[in-house]
Amino acid sequence: MNKFQSLKLLAAGSLVILAPYSEPALSAVNKAATEIPAVIVSAARTEQSTLTTPASITVISRKQIDDSGANHIVEVLRGQGGIIIDDLYGDGSRASVNMRGFGDAAGSNVLVLVDGRRLNNPDIAAPDLNSIALDDVERIEIVQGSAGVLFGDQAVAGVINIITRQPGALRHSLKLSAGSYNTVDLHGMTSQSLDNGLNYRLSLDLRDSDNYRDHNESSYVNGFAKLGYEHSSGSLFAEIQYIDDRLNTPGTLFADEMAADRRQVAANYADDFSNTETTAGRLGLVQALGDNWSFEGELTQRDTDGVFRLSSVFGMETQDSTQERKQLEFTPRLIGFIPSLNNTMLTLGADVVETDYRLRSRFGEQVNNQSIQSLYIQAVIPAVESLDVTVGARYASVSNELSDGFTFNNETITDDVTVGTFGMAYQLNKEFRVVVRADQNFRFAKVDEFTNAQPYPAPPSTVILKTQEGLSLETGVEWNSAVSSAKFIVYQLELDNELAYDPVNYININLDETRRSGFTGSGRWQASQRLGLTASYTYTDAEVLSGAFSGKEIPFVARHNGLLGSDYQLNDNWQLYGEWLVVSDRVYSGDFDNVLARLPGYGLVNIKAEYRVRDFTFSGRLNNVFDKQYSDVGQLSYDPNTYAAREAYFPSPEINFLLTAAWAFR
Repeated sequence: MNKFQSLKLLAAGSLVILAPYSEPALSAVNKAATEIPAVIVSAARTEQSTLTTPASITVISRKQIDDSGANHIVEVLRGQGGIIIDDLYGDGSRASVNMRGFGDAAGSNVLVLVDGRRLNNPDIAAPDLNSIALDDVERIEIVQGSAGVLFGDQAVAGVINIITRQPGALRHSLKLSAGSYNTVDLHGMTSQSLDNGLNYRLSLDLRDSDNYRDHNESSYVNGFAKLGYEHSSGSLFAEIQYIDDRLNTPGTLFADEMAADRRQVAANYADDFSNTETTAGRLGLVQALGDNWSFEGELTQRDTDGVFRLSSVFGMETQDSTQERKQLEFTPRLIGFIPSLNNTMLTLGADVVETDYRLRSRFGEQVNNQSIQSLYIQAVIPAVESLDVTVGARYASVSNELSDGFTFNNETITDDVTVGTFGMAYQLNKEFRVVVRADQNFRFAKVDEFTNAQPYPAPPSTVILKTQEGLSLETGVEWNSAVSSAKFIVYQLELDNELAYDPVNYININLDETRRSGFTGSGRWQASQRLGLTASYTYTDAEVLSGAFSGKEIPFVARHNGLLGSDYQLNDNWQLYGEWLVVSDRVYSGDFDNVLARLPGYGLVNIKAEYRVRDFTFSGRLNNVFDKQYSDVGQLSYDPNTYAAREAYFPSPEINFLLTAAWAFR
């Protein structure tokens, strides 16, 4: 594929937002709620008071999270410009973030961070969005598009950085939620920053639910503790998290089974489950090194032990499988400003990720000890007044030590890649900014993709997966006023050797050449002191350009998706919110031949009401108001009797509610 062809995209669009009335003066509270935050982290992997890089970054503030009445991170992200959420069971426990048309492989091509710490797994499991207690979140930064130089492996379609709340004055909170499907959620938090520089935050999240489907009961415990110390020239912290996640998994249903009872579990899946325990610890340091340089770095250890049963339409699994992941990550970096180069901002860093992976099942034991090491440099150069130029490069290498008992016998597979970036950000005036960016990206094969890269049995080393590489080109314009904002971004992303799973042959493969192109428009208008409106629309065209699937649509990519939302402050105590989410039809997951019908699209309406008095907040959120019967996820499957290809579904919840009472006090 010629990744360096000129970008040939013509786009025109406009965003028109109407309101029933408008008031000329806005309160200070409303102004603060709509302004871009004073600090953004994701543009340069360090705190920035101004946005100078050409990346398009959307910031979801704490106020916007509260106004939406969302109870889970997936409810906040769903419908944001350029984002589709694929949720197997409708509770966020097994959901992935789909950006830039990645469909099936979204969980491995969208990088999800919490305060800069990777949530992405070394295997093909999607990042655990369930591990983030929404009450602990201060804001969410969404980087649209590739960030291969700055963030490296898996930062292909975008980066989502979830920034947690920082301790301040002594603060405690308790929240109890209860609703449909016997759902109960209890969250407690305490935090404080002391005069001597010490600070702490403790939180506990307990959830229990039967969920929408039969045999889909879940139980979840998430405990978190962080201790920090701030001094005159820097800060340091230590944190630990423990998660116990227990979930019964009801599997898919065929159309006739859904027509009979869309909540049932098919007999083959009646004993399936997925239980995991995760322990994560992290140490971090920020230290000034003179007037112009500083050091930042984190050391993270994450261990996950899982036990599961995963059946198929051809039969029930009768044996438990176990999975162990041990991941060590080290991310040091130097950030400096060079006065002699017009105060150029320079970031020099390294990312080291060491993974020990072990899977035991009735097929035997699969082992992969993977090491990924990277060095990168990025410079943001104030070229002339109002114009900032970004250049950078990253070198990354990977080593896999593989053993699976029948294909690999203590074999070592290595590879390396070099990528670069170039972009310009031009501040036309106080409100308008134009960005242009070219960013190369890559994704190494994951620890469990190698061990399922060819049919069984096969002679050793006959198939070696190649590293996925690509080029992202994008340009756009952003507008930000004191109270409103809008952006329009057009892009093209071309990949060589895209890593994908072929469900027809039950193997992981490299696609030849693939391309995604499209645009995203989004905006927020604070129409008055009380009324705020949001809107977004994304168009995505994703196809395979060559090889066995040439000319076919990439599975599970919606061509159209959008959101209309409104929040209204009735008075000092009452606040209302409503949203309309729309996702168009899609090729079924795994259907690279495009032989099946299309997974129907859907439109959902969600509403929320909230009442605040003193330190108490009472709210209720109603999802799927019009009781739409739909499936967020549908996939290629097979008739167990005829072996013919058939559509299979994960039915999504019908109308459901959650009531919440919260108490925040000092």
